[in-house]
Amino acid sequence: MSIITKPILVSQQAGVVSLFLNRPERRNALSLELLEKLGKALSTEVGEDTVAVIIGGVDGSFSAGADLADLSGTPADLAMDDAIEEVTGKILKLPVPVIAAIDGPCLGGAFDLALSCDQRIASVDAIFQVPAARLGLLYNPRSIVRMQQRLGRDTVFRLLALGERLDADAALRAGIVSRVVEGASYEAAQAIARNANGNIRSAMTATKRLLNAIDAPDYDPADWEALRREMLSSPERQAAVVSEKKRRGR
Repeated sequence: MSIITKPILVSQQAGVVSLFLNRPERRNALSLELLEKLGKALSTEVGEDTVAVIIGGVDGSFSAGADLADLSGTPADLAMDDAIEEVTGKILKLPVPVIAAIDGPCLGGAFDLALSCDQRIASVDAIFQVPAARLGLLYNPRSIVRMQQRLGRDTVFRLLALGERLDADAALRAGIVSRVVEGASYEAAQAIARNANGNIRSAMTATKRLLNAIDAPDYDPADWEALRREMLSSPERQAAVVSEKKRRGR
C-alpha cells in the first residue's frame, strides 16, 4: 500500500506563511513535482496581510538537492534547472521578506533556493554543499551570477569548482547564512519574521527590491531616488508618522 503525501506543507500564523518541503523519505529532495508545488504556493499563499514567508524542511532536513530520480544525465535535465530558476525568481520577486530555516543538509539546487531568500537561519547541524562538478555539471550560469554577486568569487569557487562541504560555522564566516542557532532553526526564523509586523508594506517591498536591483546591469539610481521622493508624501507614510508621534507623545 502506498501512502500519498503533499510535497509542500503550508502553515499560516499571525501573518507569517510557512512552507515546508515535505519528502522526508528522500531528505526533502527537490523533485520536479515538489518545485512545481512550491512555486504554486509562493504564488497563491502570500496575501495582502502576509508580513513574511518562511521556507523550511520537515524531519530535520532542509533538502538533499535535486532528486536524482528526475535526472537522466542528458540535456533533458535542463528542466530541473528551469524549475529551480522559476522558484528562485518567485522568491526574489515576493513583496515580503523570505527566510530560509535550514536544518541538516542544504545541498545542490536547495542551496540555490536558500540563497535566493532574504535571510538564512541555520541550526548548528546544517551542512552546505553544491556537488555539481562531481556530477559533471556546469551549474546554471544565471544562478552562478547571483551567487557570485552575493558571496564573491572565492566562496563560489569553493562550493562549485572544489565541491567543498561547509558546516554551519564555516557558512556563517563565508557570508552564506545570516546566523547560526542552537536547536531547530524554525523557531528562530519565526521570531525574525515577526519583526516585520507593523512595517509599512510598500516601504518593506521597495527596500527589498532595491537591494535585489543594486547588482543588476540596468540599475539606475535616479529611478530609485524618484521612487523614494514619491514615497515621502504617500498617505501610508503620513499616517505612520502621525501614529508614531502619538505613540511618543509629540
